[in-house]
Amino acid sequence: MADLTELNRQYFREEFRQGQELIFNEVQGRRSWISDTWSDTESGKGRKVRMLEYACGPGAVSAALAPFVDHIVGMDVSEEMVKQFNINAQETGFADKMLGYHGDLLAEPVPDELSGPEFCDFDLVAVSMALHHFDKPDVALKRLGERLKKDGMFLIIDLVPDDEHSPHALRNAFPQASATVRTHGFSSEHMQKLFKDAGMGQKFDYQVIQEPVVFKKEGKEVKKTIFIARAQRS
Repeated sequence: MADLTELNRQYFREEFRQGQELIFNEVQGRRSWISDTWSDTESGKGRKVRMLEYACGPGAVSAALAPFVDHIVGMDVSEEMVKQFNINAQETGFADKMLGYHGDLLAEPVPDELSGPEFCDFDLVAVSMALHHFDKPDVALKRLGERLKKDGMFLIIDLVPDDEHSPHALRNAFPQASATVRTHGFSSEHMQKLFKDAGMGQKFDYQVIQEPVVFKKEGKEVKKTIFIARAQRS
C-alpha cells in the first residue's frame, strides 16, 4: 500500500471546497464555546493569541477565527492546499497574520525546520475534516496536543459515524478518496477517550452540526453529518 501521507497529498491537490462555508459559519458562531481566550476578550488581553490549523486545507477554520487572534500557522501535506491557504489569507485581508506551511508534524522524526518555537505554544490547535484520514488518530492528537500551551484548547471537526451509509456511500461515490480514509467517523465517547489519552481531559464537549456537509465531485454527491468537539490541555 502506498504511503498514507502521499495518498493524501495526491488526492487533495484537487479543490474540494464543499462544506467550507458551513464550517466557517459554525466555527465563528461557536467562538465563545471553543475558547474564552481571544484578542478581544479579557483573558486574551495583553497576550499574543496564536493558533495552529493542522491539515489546514484552504483554511476555513483559520479564516473564521482570524479576526480574533494575532497569529495563525496553517500546515498541510499538500503543497496545493498550502498555496490555496495563503491565497485565501491574502484575499480575505488576513495575510499579515495567516501563513501556511508545507509540512508534516506527524512525521517520524519531525523535521528540524518544524521544531522551532514558532510551531509550539499555541492557544488553539484545530483539525478540520482530516482526522479520519490519519493513520493513528491517537498519536496525532498526542503530538499536536503537545504543541498547545497549558490550558490551550484543541478543536476537532469531523464525521459522525453513520452505520446506514458509512463507509459504503463515500467509498462508492469517491473511491480515490476512500483510499485515504482510516476511520469512518468518531462518536462522542471515542473523541472523549482520544482527547483524554492525549492529555486533554478538561472541558470536553461534542456537538453534532445539524446541517449536513455535501460532498460533490464529478457529478456524484454524498451528504454526511459532522460534529465539532473541543477539549482543553491539562
